[in-house]
Amino acid sequence: MMKTRILTAILIILVVAFPVFYGSWPLELLALFIVCAGAWEWMRILPGFSNWSWLLVVAIGGVLGARFVPGSWLFVLVACVVLFLWGLPVFMERFSIVDANSLVVFFVLFSLFYISMGEIIANHMYLWTIVFATYGSDTGAYFIGRAFGRHKMNPRISPKKSWEGFFGGVVSGAIISIALSSLYWSNLNVTVNVLLCLLCPVFAELGDLCFSAIKRHFGIKDFSNLLPGHGGVLDRVDSLLINILVFGVLFHIFLI
Repeated sequence: MMKTRILTAILIILVVAFPVFYGSWPLELLALFIVCAGAWEWMRILPGFSNWSWLLVVAIGGVLGARFVPGSWLFVLVACVVLFLWGLPVFMERFSIVDANSLVVFFVLFSLFYISMGEIIANHMYLWTIVFATYGSDTGAYFIGRAFGRHKMNPRISPKKSWEGFFGGVVSGAIISIALSSLYWSNLNVTVNVLLCLLCPVFAELGDLCFSAIKRHFGIKDFSNLLPGHGGVLDRVDSLLINILVFGVLFHIFLI
Protein backbone atom coordinates (compact mmCIF):
# COMPACT_ATOMS: atom_id res chain seq x y z
CA MET A 1 0.00 0.00 0.00
CA MET A 2 2.78 2.45 0.93
CA LYS A 3 4.67 1.55 -2.26
CA THR A 4 1.57 2.26 -4.35
CA ARG A 5 1.02 5.55 -2.55
CA ILE A 6 4.62 6.65 -3.14
CA LEU A 7 4.58 5.67 -6.83
CA THR A 8 1.28 7.50 -7.36
CA ALA A 9 2.66 10.58 -5.58
CA ILE A 10 5.71 10.60 -7.87
CA LEU A 11 3.48 10.27 -10.94
CA ILE A 12 1.22 13.12 -9.74
CA ILE A 13 4.24 15.38 -9.25
CA LEU A 14 5.64 14.52 -12.70
CA VAL A 15 2.31 15.23 -14.40
CA VAL A 16 1.41 18.40 -12.47
CA ALA A 17 4.80 20.12 -12.08
CA PHE A 18 5.19 21.19 -15.72
CA PRO A 19 1.74 22.85 -16.10
CA VAL A 20 2.08 24.61 -12.75
CA PHE A 21 5.51 26.06 -13.46
CA TYR A 22 5.10 26.66 -17.20
CA GLY A 23 1.51 27.93 -17.25
CA SER A 24 -0.10 28.68 -20.62
CA TRP A 25 -1.97 25.87 -22.43
CA PRO A 26 -0.61 23.00 -20.24
CA LEU A 27 -2.12 24.71 -17.19
CA GLU A 28 -5.34 25.20 -19.15
CA LEU A 29 -5.47 21.47 -19.87
CA LEU A 30 -4.81 20.66 -16.21
CA ALA A 31 -7.65 22.95 -15.12
CA LEU A 32 -9.98 21.32 -17.65
CA PHE A 33 -9.02 17.87 -16.37
CA ILE A 34 -9.78 18.92 -12.79
CA VAL A 35 -13.20 20.22 -13.86
CA CYS A 36 -14.10 17.01 -15.70
CA ALA A 37 -12.71 14.60 -13.11
CA GLY A 38 -14.17 16.71 -10.32
CA ALA A 39 -17.61 16.62 -11.93
CA TRP A 40 -17.57 12.84 -12.18
CA GLU A 41 -16.31 12.37 -8.62
CA TRP A 42 -18.78 14.90 -7.21
CA MET A 43 -21.78 13.25 -8.87
CA ARG A 44 -20.86 9.58 -8.64
CA ILE A 45 -21.30 9.63 -4.84
CA LEU A 46 -24.96 10.60 -5.23
CA PRO A 47 -27.19 7.50 -4.88
CA GLY A 48 -29.13 8.02 -8.11
CA PHE A 49 -26.24 9.00 -10.38
CA SER A 50 -26.67 6.00 -12.71
CA ASN A 51 -30.22 7.17 -13.51
CA TRP A 52 -29.18 10.61 -14.76
CA SER A 53 -25.46 10.30 -15.61
CA TRP A 54 -26.10 12.29 -18.81
CA LEU A 55 -26.31 15.42 -16.64
CA LEU A 56 -22.54 15.14 -16.24
CA VAL A 57 -22.21 16.68 -19.71
CA VAL A 58 -24.66 19.45 -18.82
CA ALA A 59 -22.78 20.32 -15.61
CA ILE A 60 -19.37 20.39 -17.30
CA GLY A 61 -20.76 22.40 -20.21
CA GLY A 62 -22.24 24.92 -17.79
CA VAL A 63 -18.89 25.36 -16.02
CA LEU A 64 -17.03 25.87 -19.29
CA GLY A 65 -19.67 28.31 -20.46
CA ALA A 66 -19.36 30.38 -17.27
CA ARG A 67 -15.69 30.96 -18.08
CA PHE A 68 -16.01 31.82 -21.76
CA VAL A 69 -19.37 33.55 -22.28
CA PRO A 70 -19.25 37.36 -22.58
CA GLY A 71 -19.58 39.05 -19.19
CA SER A 72 -23.04 40.44 -19.96
CA TRP A 73 -24.33 36.89 -20.55
CA LEU A 74 -22.88 35.33 -17.41
CA PHE A 75 -25.95 36.12 -15.30
CA VAL A 76 -28.19 34.65 -17.99
CA LEU A 77 -26.17 31.43 -18.13
CA VAL A 78 -26.04 30.96 -14.35
CA ALA A 79 -29.75 31.67 -13.92
CA CYS A 80 -30.72 29.27 -16.73
CA VAL A 81 -28.54 26.42 -15.46
CA VAL A 82 -29.78 26.82 -11.87
CA LEU A 83 -33.43 26.99 -12.94
CA PHE A 84 -32.96 23.98 -15.22
CA LEU A 85 -31.42 21.85 -12.46
CA TRP A 86 -33.97 22.89 -9.84
CA GLY A 87 -36.81 22.19 -12.22
CA LEU A 88 -35.70 18.65 -13.12
CA PRO A 89 -37.08 16.95 -9.96
CA VAL A 90 -40.57 18.05 -11.04
CA PHE A 91 -40.27 16.04 -14.26
CA MET A 92 -37.81 13.27 -13.33
CA GLU A 93 -38.88 10.84 -10.61
CA ARG A 94 -35.36 9.51 -10.10
CA PHE A 95 -33.72 12.93 -9.84
CA SER A 96 -34.34 14.24 -6.34
CA ILE A 97 -34.13 17.76 -4.97
CA VAL A 98 -30.99 16.65 -3.08
CA ASP A 99 -29.45 15.71 -6.44
CA ALA A 100 -30.50 19.07 -7.86
CA ASN A 101 -29.01 21.01 -4.97
CA SER A 102 -25.77 19.01 -5.19
CA LEU A 103 -25.43 19.82 -8.90
CA VAL A 104 -26.19 23.49 -8.32
CA VAL A 105 -23.42 23.65 -5.70
CA PHE A 106 -21.03 21.90 -8.09
CA PHE A 107 -21.91 24.28 -10.92
CA VAL A 108 -21.44 27.43 -8.83
CA LEU A 109 -18.29 26.24 -7.03
CA PHE A 110 -16.50 24.94 -10.12
CA SER A 111 -17.57 27.87 -12.29
CA LEU A 112 -15.89 30.20 -9.81
CA PHE A 113 -12.85 27.91 -9.75
CA TYR A 114 -12.59 27.78 -13.55
CA ILE A 115 -13.06 31.54 -13.89
CA SER A 116 -10.33 32.08 -11.29
CA MET A 117 -8.03 29.69 -13.16
CA GLY A 118 -8.45 31.82 -16.26
CA GLU A 119 -7.30 34.82 -14.24
CA ILE A 120 -4.33 32.89 -12.83
CA ILE A 121 -3.16 31.72 -16.25
CA ALA A 122 -2.59 35.37 -17.19
CA ASN A 123 0.21 35.35 -14.56
CA HIS A 124 0.69 31.81 -13.34
CA MET A 125 3.34 32.76 -10.78
CA TYR A 126 0.46 33.50 -8.41
CA LEU A 127 -0.29 29.79 -8.58
CA TRP A 128 3.21 29.04 -7.32
CA THR A 129 2.48 31.04 -4.19
CA ILE A 130 -0.90 29.31 -3.75
CA VAL A 131 0.73 25.88 -4.08
CA PHE A 132 3.50 26.73 -1.59
CA ALA A 133 1.01 28.14 0.92
CA THR A 134 -1.49 25.29 0.51
CA TYR A 135 0.81 22.30 0.69
CA GLY A 136 3.15 24.00 3.13
CA SER A 137 0.13 24.31 5.40
CA ASP A 138 -0.95 20.70 4.83
CA THR A 139 2.54 19.39 5.56
CA GLY A 140 3.01 21.51 8.68
CA ALA A 141 -0.44 20.62 10.00
CA TYR A 142 0.25 16.91 9.53
CA PHE A 143 3.59 16.79 11.32
CA ILE A 144 2.80 19.30 14.05
CA GLY A 145 -0.59 17.71 14.64
CA ARG A 146 0.96 14.26 15.00
CA ALA A 147 3.60 15.53 17.39
CA PHE A 148 1.62 17.96 19.54
CA GLY A 149 -2.07 17.52 18.69
CA ARG A 150 -4.21 17.33 21.82
CA HIS A 151 -7.30 19.46 21.20
CA LYS A 152 -9.58 18.23 18.42
CA MET A 153 -11.01 20.79 15.99
CA ASN A 154 -14.15 18.95 14.95
CA PRO A 155 -14.23 15.19 15.65
CA ARG A 156 -17.64 14.94 13.98
CA ILE A 157 -16.09 15.78 10.60
CA SER A 158 -12.38 15.01 10.91
CA PRO A 159 -11.37 13.07 14.06
CA LYS A 160 -7.62 13.45 13.46
CA LYS A 161 -7.42 17.22 12.99
CA SER A 162 -6.31 19.23 16.00
CA TRP A 163 -6.08 22.93 16.80
CA GLU A 164 -2.34 22.52 17.35
CA GLY A 165 -2.03 21.11 13.82
CA PHE A 166 -4.22 23.89 12.43
CA PHE A 167 -2.14 26.72 13.89
CA GLY A 168 1.08 24.90 13.06
CA GLY A 169 -0.08 24.53 9.48
CA VAL A 170 -1.06 28.18 9.19
CA VAL A 171 2.36 29.30 10.45
CA SER A 172 4.34 26.83 8.33
CA GLY A 173 2.30 27.61 5.20
CA ALA A 174 2.79 31.34 5.65
CA ILE A 175 6.54 31.07 6.31
CA ILE A 176 7.20 28.67 3.43
CA SER A 177 5.17 30.65 0.90
CA ILE A 178 6.62 34.02 1.92
CA ALA A 179 10.18 32.68 1.81
CA LEU A 180 9.83 31.00 -1.59
CA SER A 181 7.69 33.65 -3.27
CA SER A 182 10.18 36.34 -2.24
CA LEU A 183 12.36 34.92 -5.04
CA TYR A 184 9.91 36.07 -7.72
CA TRP A 185 7.38 38.46 -6.21
CA SER A 186 8.89 41.43 -8.06
CA ASN A 187 6.83 40.07 -10.98
CA LEU A 188 3.61 40.15 -8.93
CA ASN A 189 1.41 42.58 -7.07
CA VAL A 190 3.12 42.39 -3.67
CA THR A 191 -0.09 43.10 -1.73
CA VAL A 192 -1.93 40.24 -3.42
CA ASN A 193 1.03 37.89 -3.01
CA VAL A 194 1.42 38.61 0.71
CA LEU A 195 -2.31 38.23 1.30
CA LEU A 196 -2.18 34.86 -0.48
CA CYS A 197 0.66 33.80 1.83
CA LEU A 198 -1.39 34.76 4.90
CA LEU A 199 -4.87 33.69 3.83
CA CYS A 200 -4.26 30.49 1.86
CA PRO A 201 -2.90 28.48 4.82
CA VAL A 202 -6.09 29.29 6.74
CA PHE A 203 -8.46 28.49 3.89
CA ALA A 204 -6.50 25.34 3.04
CA GLU A 205 -7.61 23.91 6.37
CA LEU A 206 -11.18 25.13 5.83
CA GLY A 207 -11.30 23.61 2.34
CA ASP A 208 -10.12 20.25 3.62
CA LEU A 209 -12.81 20.28 6.33
CA CYS A 210 -15.55 21.28 3.88
CA PHE A 211 -14.77 18.38 1.58
CA SER A 212 -14.42 16.05 4.58
CA ALA A 213 -17.93 17.07 5.62
CA ILE A 214 -19.23 15.99 2.19
CA LYS A 215 -17.50 12.61 2.45
CA ARG A 216 -18.73 12.14 6.01
CA HIS A 217 -22.31 12.89 4.94
CA PHE A 218 -22.22 10.31 2.14
CA GLY A 219 -20.29 7.75 4.20
CA ILE A 220 -17.27 7.48 1.90
CA LYS A 221 -13.54 7.57 2.56
CA ASP A 222 -12.49 9.00 -0.81
CA PHE A 223 -14.27 10.62 -3.75
CA SER A 224 -12.91 7.89 -6.08
CA ASN A 225 -9.91 5.62 -6.61
CA LEU A 226 -8.57 7.40 -9.69
CA LEU A 227 -5.26 7.96 -7.87
CA PRO A 228 -4.33 4.65 -6.18
CA GLY A 229 -3.31 5.19 -2.58
CA HIS A 230 -4.47 8.81 -2.69
CA GLY A 231 -8.18 8.54 -3.44
CA GLY A 232 -9.60 10.81 -6.11
CA VAL A 233 -8.69 14.09 -7.75
CA LEU A 234 -10.92 16.02 -5.35
CA ASP A 235 -9.18 14.40 -2.40
CA ARG A 236 -5.91 15.92 -3.61
CA VAL A 237 -7.07 19.36 -4.75
CA ASP A 238 -9.77 20.19 -2.18
CA SER A 239 -7.68 22.80 -0.33
CA LEU A 240 -6.09 24.06 -3.54
CA LEU A 241 -9.50 24.56 -5.14
CA ILE A 242 -10.68 26.74 -2.26
CA ASN A 243 -7.48 28.78 -2.35
CA ILE A 244 -7.86 29.42 -6.06
CA LEU A 245 -11.22 30.96 -5.17
CA VAL A 246 -9.38 33.09 -2.59
CA PHE A 247 -7.14 34.32 -5.41
CA GLY A 248 -10.23 35.09 -7.49
CA VAL A 249 -11.57 37.30 -4.70
CA LEU A 250 -8.25 39.14 -4.36
CA PHE A 251 -7.98 39.50 -8.13
CA HIS A 252 -11.32 41.26 -8.36
CA ILE A 253 -10.48 43.54 -5.43
CA PHE A 254 -6.88 44.50 -6.30
CA LEU A 255 -6.01 43.55 -9.88
CA ILE A 256 -8.95 44.57 -12.09
